[in-house]
Amino acid sequence: MLVVGCVATWGLFTAFLMPEAATATFLGMLAPLVVGVGTVLLVEHTARTDLERLTASLAVAFFAKVLFYGGYVGVVVGLLEVEPIPFVASFTTYFVVLQFTEALCFKTIFTGTGQRAATH
Repeated sequence: MLVVGCVATWGLFTAFLMPEAATATFLGMLAPLVVGVGTVLLVEHTARTDLERLTASLAVAFFAKVLFYGGYVGVVVGLLEVEPIPFVASFTTYFVVLQFTEALCFKTIFTGTGQRAATH
């Protein structure tokens, strides 16, 4: 659902408002989407299998994200020479929205985890 929503909003935006920025806005959406989905999958898996490792896993993931995002932006803007304004606008928008969405997913995961822990 998350992937469909992101691709649909990107498609609508580029089709109707900025078709000339399709590549830049797609690349702006791509990294936050892939990292967001990966983070949710990591949290779901860790919460199910080894809840005590969750904080350590999230700390490692945080530092990996910092390095990845820095490298990604550098490659896209520097090497691929994508138009920076649409890329940064798209990247920032999807990053913020997906961070909020991750938080809602985590709330759902942790509510279910807490209920399971209370019944055991």
